[in-house]
Amino acid sequence: MAGSLDVVSLGDGGTVTVEFAGNKIVDGPGADFIVFENPFLIGGAPDNPYAELGTIEVSDDGVHWSAFPCAATVYPYGSCAGWHPVYANADSGNIDPTDPDVAGGDSFDLADIGVRVARYVRITDRPDVNTVFDLDAVAIVNALCP
Repeated sequence: MAGSLDVVSLGDGGTVTVEFAGNKIVDGPGADFIVFENPFLIGGAPDNPYAELGTIEVSDDGVHWSAFPCAATVYPYGSCAGWHPVYANADSGNIDPTDPDVAGGDSFDLADIGVRVARYVRITDRPDVNTVFDLDAVAIVNALCP
């Protein structure tokens, strides 16, 4: 399965910040949000992804940031984004992009880094690996809506 081609390429060491205006990501049971890149499995092997890694940080105010540890440069890539294939597809709409059990992508739990609420997600391409992160989407799993 190939990922979407409708992506924003961050460039080597580039960064993008996504704001969820009007709602927030909250710490709930399990994964709280999912980041979608467009990796694929080489030869269909789950332990051999073509990964384009990014570091994920969150903030409630856009000033103070908390990072998920992304230090891996070889499989498995731990708390980095950009290494799990995407199965949810906006064009077909048959897989819920907010369900971490079926959507694919890389799921993140705010509890893992001691954060309760976040309005912003910042993604930074890993310049120490020879690929470029291509952001497809970010989906909130546990949302606080006004």
